[in-house]
Amino acid sequence: MEWIRLIIKALLIVLLQVVVFDRLQIQGWGYPMIYVLLLINLPVQIPRWAEMLIGAIVGLIIDICNNSLGVHMSACVALSFLRPILLKKSIQDVERIKGEINSQSIGLAEYIKCLVIMVLMHHLLVFSLEAWGGHSVWLVILHTLFSSLLTILMLLAYDYMHK
Repeated sequence: MEWIRLIIKALLIVLLQVVVFDRLQIQGWGYPMIYVLLLINLPVQIPRWAEMLIGAIVGLIIDICNNSLGVHMSACVALSFLRPILLKKSIQDVERIKGEINSQSIGLAEYIKCLVIMVLMHHLLVFSLEAWGGHSVWLVILHTLFSSLLTILMLLAYDYMHK
């Protein structure tokens, strides 16, 4: 039953990303990417192979909808691969967590720390891969910072609404 709820949640978030948030831009500087919530909030007990497979599928769907040639898939797989390491570094007692990662399961301060680290890493990879053709490093940094700020604020709002 839990898997069905997670699949429905994933479909809704990906649909929201593709239909609403991909078209939402703040002066061309900020692009909220709420789909990273699916990867960040995965249960801690999920097998590593399943976590990376979910990252690949989510990234592939976003790439297909945005015609972005594997940029999101690469960033999602990298985030899925590094997530267990990042969780161990940012959460004091990761073994005590049961279920999804959210502010209720790990506390607000640790959740914000996880969000900031993972969103910044993901967005930096996305914008670096998009800029491979020669965009300015400063543009990559600005897009990463503004998009990360928008994404983090939206994910915190989502977390607050689901308490």
